[in-house]
Amino acid sequence: MSIKNEESQLRKDNYLLLGLVITSIYGFIIYIPELLNLEQFLFNNDPSPFASVAQKFILRFVLSGIVWLLIVPYILYKLQKTSFHGYRIFMKINMKQKVRRNVLIGIGISILFFSSISILAILLDVYSPNYHLLIDSDFESGLGWLILIFALIPGIWEELAFRGVLFSVLMKKYSEKESIIYSSLFFSFFHIFNYFILNQDLVSVVLQSVAAIFVGLVLANLMIKTKSIISGVIIHYSIDVTLFISGLIFNLGDTDNSILFALFALMIVPPLVIYISTTLIEYIAPSESAQ
Repeated sequence: MSIKNEESQLRKDNYLLLGLVITSIYGFIIYIPELLNLEQFLFNNDPSPFASVAQKFILRFVLSGIVWLLIVPYILYKLQKTSFHGYRIFMKINMKQKVRRNVLIGIGISILFFSSISILAILLDVYSPNYHLLIDSDFESGLGWLILIFALIPGIWEELAFRGVLFSVLMKKYSEKESIIYSSLFFSFFHIFNYFILNQDLVSVVLQSVAAIFVGLVLANLMIKTKSIISGVIIHYSIDVTLFISGLIFNLGDTDNSILFALFALMIVPPLVIYISTTLIEYIAPSESAQ
């Protein structure tokens, strides 16, 4: 390998290291409340159930904003001299694109995803529609509906992070295909923090991480087709809402049907639905750039 090629490879490796560092910063900072027990430090020692959940949401949402609107822009400015205007382009927030079209795409795929999961649950006899528990005073102090609010955090910030900023950073040195793969691997790596910080079950975290690779691949593909993260935000939100309320509407136990359903619902259905839908959308109603 020539010196020139070695220098080129080193620069590419530096971009992977940059992506890994940014992902790690995000993972640690948003979980600072858990690491430092900030709830006890900042708020009443014995908050009401609503205040406790609201505090968790506010802290995590604000910390995510600090990472992606302050820390990461500063890092990119220092390393790449990227202005905030350029950073906004990194985030794939371009209001000149067809916003309504992208919103409708996101909603349509979300409905198709949830319908597919529900039909699968019915076929495997694990469907138990206890949606009323979301507002039942005996369940989570009547605050189960806050699940719908909490899902905004991964829906918004993870899409902006992995399909917006990190994907665009990688595109500076890699091909589109390579950037899709690497951004999806960073997305997968991010889920490992659920094990080390939130103490989630190792098997569950491994499954989440593997599933994140496939979901990341198809969401990145969708982002490229729509030239925006808007559709991905809506779909990501719907997937997380479904996972968050899965204990209410699905009978998940140790039975073969439950295990089979969990594997399909987490590993196969989401990426398959998104990929097929994206392909059909591009075939039936291609974006202006493809016409």
